[in-house]
Amino acid sequence: MILACSHLSKAFGTDTIISDCTFHIEEHEKAAIVGINGAGKSTLLKMIIGELQPDSGSVSIAKGATLGYLAQYQELASSHSVYEEVLSACGQLIKAESQLRDMEQQMQQTAGKELESLLERYTQLNHQFEQQGGYRYKSE
Repeated sequence: MILACSHLSKAFGTDTIISDCTFHIEEHEKAAIVGINGAGKSTLLKMIIGELQPDSGSVSIAKGATLGYLAQYQELASSHSVYEEVLSACGQLIKAESQLRDMEQQMQQTAGKELESLLERYTQLNHQFEQQGGYRYKSE
């Protein structure tokens, strides 16, 4: 279980927006929140990320899981595109990928024990990169 919402409710004044909402998302599942304007989609997402507190119920996120959230109306304080802003959450992977490319270039001009040492470091870094989703972060 990556995310579980249990009996969430939220009202603004006398307007009940969400009432007794319960669901869970398992690892590798994909989910969509669909509804007409004013149905409470953004309110639900804001409760999940902790920007709004539910009136009742709870949100549980798996240990070690991270959430990314791009608001419906986002004012970016930079000249980056939305895609570039989303990629910025993958800074460690981007850095590791750059190190791997640099090491590949170094291997072309290295020989002997120095090459063996470089290959060993490359193998370790490449394994970590792969385990952390380095070959799929752009598509995700």
